[in-house]
This record gives sequence, C-alpha cells and structure tokens, in this order.
Amino acid sequence: MQLMNHGQFPQALLFAGPKGTGKTSASRIIGAMLNDPANEKAVQALFFDKKSSDKLSLKEPDPKLDFSKRVFKGHSFVVQEIDAASHRGIDHIRQLKERIFLPPQEGVMAVYILDEVHMLTNEAFNALLKILEEPPPHAVFILATTELHKVPATIVSRCNLVSFRKASLQEMITRLKKILKQEKVEFEQEALLEIARRSDGSFRDAVKLAEIASQDKNITLEAIDKLIGGSAMVEVKKLIQLILDKDQVGLTQFFNSLRERNLDQEYFYQSLFTYLHQNLLGSLGAIDTKPQLEQKVSLFLLNQLTSLNLYQSSPIAFLPLELRLLMLVDKAKSGEKGGTKSGEKGGTKSREKGGTKPTEKKLKVEPLKKEETKRARKKPVQTAEFTETSFDPESVPTSLTPEPVNDESLSQCLCSRWEDFLKMVEKNNSTLAALLRSSRPKVGENGIAEIMVFYRFHQEQLQLPKYKTIIESCGEKVVGDKIYFKFVLTEPEANADLVDVPVQTDTLEALAEDILL
Repeated sequence: MQLMNHGQFPQALLFAGPKGTGKTSASRIIGAMLNDPANEKAVQALFFDKKSSDKLSLKEPDPKLDFSKRVFKGHSFVVQEIDAASHRGIDHIRQLKERIFLPPQEGVMAVYILDEVHMLTNEAFNALLKILEEPPPHAVFILATTELHKVPATIVSRCNLVSFRKASLQEMITRLKKILKQEKVEFEQEALLEIARRSDGSFRDAVKLAEIASQDKNITLEAIDKLIGGSAMVEVKKLIQLILDKDQVGLTQFFNSLRERNLDQEYFYQSLFTYLHQNLLGSLGAIDTKPQLEQKVSLFLLNQLTSLNLYQSSPIAFLPLELRLLMLVDKAKSGEKGGTKSGEKGGTKSREKGGTKPTEKKLKVEPLKKEETKRARKKPVQTAEFTETSFDPESVPTSLTPEPVNDESLSQCLCSRWEDFLKMVEKNNSTLAALLRSSRPKVGENGIAEIMVFYRFHQEQLQLPKYKTIIESCGEKVVGDKIYFKFVLTEPEANADLVDVPVQTDTLEALAEDILL
C-alpha cells in the first residue's frame, strides 16, 4: 500500500483534487481494506500494537465480501461519510468527537470521511484540530476537498496529503473502454472521445454520461447529441469531410448553419482541435485509438489552424476559420488544375525531366549602379514598375515603399558566415534556427540577402514579425551593420537533402504533404 511508510499507516489523510477524480472512492477502498479479515494481523500491528516489530503489508480488499460491497455503496456504519458543507459548525464537530471514542460495532477500524472539509467554520476547524492531534487507535480520518487553499495550514500539517488530478483524455477513454466491454456495450471511438472531453477529467461524470448514452447498448455520436444535446463532434466530422471533398459551397453553407444555430465558437474550436490532435496521436501510435484521418491531414490542418487567432474579435462568427479553410481548398483545387499529368505543361512543382517551371510574375525593380549602392542604403530612391500585365496576386507588395538596398558586401559576409549566424539565431530561438537550416542564403538583387526556402509553410513562418526581428538583429551582429532580408520560395536543389514531394496535388492529403514535408 503506497500510504504505508516504514510499517506505519497515517490516521489522518487529506485527499485534495478536482471533483470526480476518485477521492470518495479511494476513501471507501481504504475503509474496506482496513476491515478486511485478511488484513487483521497487519491492522493490529499498525494501530494497536505499535511496539511490534512485525511489518506486515496490507492487501487489497476482497470485493466479493458482503461487508466490502456495503462499504463501496456507502451503506456501512463502519465507514461513515459526513458532508462538511452541511455539517460545518463547531457543534457538529463536537458531536463527532463524542462518537469517535466508541469502537466500531462491526470490523476493527472506524473510518470517518469528511467531504468538502474546506467548508468548515474557523471554530469547527479548531475543534477538528484537537481530534486529529489525539485520535483513538481504532479511528482513521480522511478529509476530502476540492479547494485545498481554503484548508488551514494547521490542519494540513496534521495530515498526510494525497493529491488527485484530472484524468487525461486517453486515461478516460481507456477506462471507459474497459467498463463498456464488461457491460457488453458497443461504442464508436468518436463517441468515447466526446464523452471524455465533456467530462473534463472527471471519471464520475464520464461514467454517468456513458450510462445515459448507452440506452440501446450502443454509444454513438448521434445518441450523445440526441440524449445529452449540444455535441459539436458531429459538426466537426461534417466539416472535415467538406474539406476533404474540397467543397467550397458546402463550407460556406456549413458555417452559415453554425451561425444560425448560434453554436458557441469556443466550444466548437475546442472540439475541432481535440479531434485533430487525437487523430494525430492515434496515427503516431502514441495512444490506443484508431485514427479516422491520415497523419499528414491531421498535422497539416493543426499547423494551419493553430497559427490563426480564432478568438479575435470578428463582426461575423467563425469568419477567420471559414476564410482560412476556403483558402486551403482553393489552393488544393489550383493544384489539381496546375498539376503535371501525362506530359502536360505548367505543373507547379514538377521534377520530371522536361517539366517546365511556372512563369515567375513578380514586381521587378531596376537595379542601382554599383557606385550608387552605399548612398542608396541610406536613402533608397528607386521606382517599382510592372513588367508583365498578368501577375501573381501573392507577389503584390503590401505597400508602395520601394524595396530597401543592401551593400552587396554585407550579404556576401552573411553567406560566408552562415554557420555563425545560425548559431546566434539558435541561442534566441531553436525553432527558427531549424527553419533556417533547411534554407540557403545568397546575394540577391540590390545586394539584398535572399533566403531561399523550398516550401511555402517555411516562407510564411520566417516572415512572421516575431521571427523577422530576431533574424535582422542577429544578421546585424554578424555582419556589423544593418542588413535587409528577403525570403524567396524556390525549387529545391537537385542535391539538397530534402524529402521529395509528390508531383500531383489532386487531394488535400497531397497538398498537406507538399507544404509540410
């Protein structure tokens, strides 16, 4: 028994933790264990004959005994449960003091469970303190609370503190599976995930929800939504399917439906991320749950959606999420149209021999003369002009300010000291350093230090203000002067140590692999 220390068992225990985590159940188990006939010699040595050199261990109580059954159901006078919230005054504690000196009528040890003990008054706590200091040998006190900070330090110091924590989703699901299999109840994986999430770490609440939803000996998401109400997991599965089907119209109709029903945004987002995360863990084998999505889909969507500030103030509910998903689906469809098939030209990322690269449609800037470079660094005066009538909207600058200019020697210095630069960045942010290690530096137009990246996701990350500030600061320290950077998306080098990506992007899974790997 973990509570035993050097052959001793405490007579005062303090169980602290959230509701439904097993405090009362553990107290009843202790009561049954101390009164189990198999533990009679050990209990005698622990509580009545303390000079005995015998150090006997306690065994788990036999659940088949009639006495144990009554204890577990809360029907035993030997294990008495007192609600401190409704018996919180000094008079109640005085009555308890009179009772504890009477030996139990059945069994050997009397166990007193004071639930929600933090509700006692100051006077009651003072009276309880006297009891805990000098308890009779046949009495064990277990104080249970959900708010440990409200229990006086004098009480805590007289007890052995045992902390209870909320169960994780996986612990909850594992426990529910065991119970349902014993009860011969069929279930869906998503339904168990929904019950575990709703129970908020409480085993008691999880079992109660499962009992309500298992009326037909089969727990499904539809049953939970019908009997308990408000299940967002059903909607989450609909949303994922619309994304995989690349159904833009269906997505807009879906979000309109959520707005019409006034579904809580925070609750829906929590359900969505929980579903994706559990699928990711399941696909990695980290938890015993069969994934419903491919690993790259879960990983891709989590990366895309966690970068959004979904809780920002918006004039339209769910708008940030709706826009991001429409954009992702649009990219997936663009990949379908632009993919290289059977010798077609225009593939977005073809690596086959004879494949053509897409036409670069960017804003071009007339380069400065070499002797004017230093002056231009201080006061850039150059005119940006379009060289093509059709261009990629993503290449349009966010402002009309001309691009800055570097002294070409600064960018050359950065390239030659690239490893020193990476080490300095790593001291500030290891994640950023990892992104930069998969890129290549070079001297670009106007002396700009161009960082060549091979995947759009890397480009988007490096352009984040928090990362750009670190990069520019470290770059200035390495080359000794202010240096400007530009992050350019390009084709991987033929000898680059990179994971190959598929030519086709006819599914969202392929798009996820294309961007992330």
